[in-house]
Amino acid sequence: MIKFFRKIRRRLMKENKFSKYLLYAIGEIVLVVIGILIALQINNWNQDRIVKKHNYIILQNLNEEFNENLIELDSSIKRLDDVIEGLDTLLLLMRTQDITLTHRELDKLLNKTFWMPNWSPSSFVLVELKSSGGLSKLKSRNLKSLLFKWEREFENLDNNKGIFQQYGAEYIEFITKNGSVRNIDALTESTNNLLQSTIAENSPELLKNPEFENRADNFYFLAVRSKSYFQSLRDLMKDIIEVSNTELKQ
Repeated sequence: MIKFFRKIRRRLMKENKFSKYLLYAIGEIVLVVIGILIALQINNWNQDRIVKKHNYIILQNLNEEFNENLIELDSSIKRLDDVIEGLDTLLLLMRTQDITLTHRELDKLLNKTFWMPNWSPSSFVLVELKSSGGLSKLKSRNLKSLLFKWEREFENLDNNKGIFQQYGAEYIEFITKNGSVRNIDALTESTNNLLQSTIAENSPELLKNPEFENRADNFYFLAVRSKSYFQSLRDLMKDIIEVSNTELKQ
């Protein structure tokens, strides 16, 4: 093609047809400019395709990570509901002093309360997005806003976790000193081969102890508060999953 244009140019110069040569030169420049513009456009298309593909992978990874975290959170909320229900029953018995529980029934009730949240969501994708600057490149403003909000909400939960674990530990410590943790553990599925103690027991008299009532009340208060944080995070995660699903379909 280049040789073809050169031949035309030489012929026009030999024939001394300057005006035609000028028009030809202008046409050649126009063709070159058009070629450059086409090449730039193709490059832009390629870049746009690469960005879209990268964005799709990010959204897919985020979606999968939050779905997995949601499943684990739902399991933790269900277990926390059992703790709250058990503590609520204990506090009610302490208030009414209508204590007709057997030692075995009290062991079962206390066993229901022997758990503290250990939910620790995966954040690998989000951390990688932040460190690589990929978070700012997400096209969906709504999704970016939700992810920033997620970080704030999770920080609140994390701050609450320490206090909850402290009150939970104080509650368990009281039973350790005044009852039998072994009898409670013997009812736990993972340690059901453990035999009950022959030297200690959880007596219904525990429910008449003001210190135990205070520790159970502290634990109950923080359990309810933790559930509200869990529920708030759950709602936020559902929104993130829904928005990312919508973006993936576009």
